[in-house]
Amino acid sequence: MSDHAIGSLENVPSRSGRRSRDLAGSEHGFDSLFIAETEMDVGSSIPLHTHPIEEAWVVTEGQLVVRLGEDNLVVPSGSVVRVPPHVPHAVRNEGSSVARALTAAPWDRASFYSKATTYLEGLPPIS
Repeated sequence: MSDHAIGSLENVPSRSGRRSRDLAGSEHGFDSLFIAETEMDVGSSIPLHTHPIEEAWVVTEGQLVVRLGEDNLVVPSGSVVRVPPHVPHAVRNEGSSVARALTAAPWDRASFYSKATTYLEGLPPIS
């Protein structure tokens, strides 16, 4: 057993205005789940996509608009959204300040974008 330092927030490739860091992920020895922190500037977004597994979004600061299927949910700080498997979803910050959230899913973080995500719009953040 060992402990691991948590890195700093880093820019997400091809996602202008978005920063992220893994709190518990592949680099910490987890191979079946991850927890990440994300920060999104006003106007920043994640394009429409799906996953074969469920995903959690916990908004910790500001607010986000989460498109979940055909619905657009305004999710304020202190709220959680469950994204069911295979449901198309997108996230954007339409608020007036930076938004922060925790995300979690039962998947290996190292392959989440390449093997667990199907983009319906836009491009993956990592190729």
